[in-house]
Amino acid sequence: MTTFSEFVQKAKDDYARVEDELKSFEQKVKDAGEATDKWTQEQVTKLQSDLQEAKDKVTDLADRIQQEGEDAVTDAHDQAKNHWEALHAAVAAYRDHLDKSVA
Repeated sequence: MTTFSEFVQKAKDDYARVEDELKSFEQKVKDAGEATDKWTQEQVTKLQSDLQEAKDKVTDLADRIQQEGEDAVTDAHDQAKNHWEALHAAVAAYRDHLDKSVA
């Protein structure tokens, strides 16, 4: 398996885990009710949107690999990888914030 293909497969395998984590965040916010600040309440929706965007980028990358060959998709791979890493960093920062603010 090539680097691009490995990245695509890892990202696809990771979708469900990130979705489950976001659902648990959303439930924690709901359970805390008014104890959460507005940013905390809104952020989980933003992260769900970011996850969908990351999924779309990875799907596009996979499609381009099939259509154009791997040599033609280096830029798309780098963009998808950067977006995926940023999503993970945002989820981690949100988790830390949520744990501190709704403990």
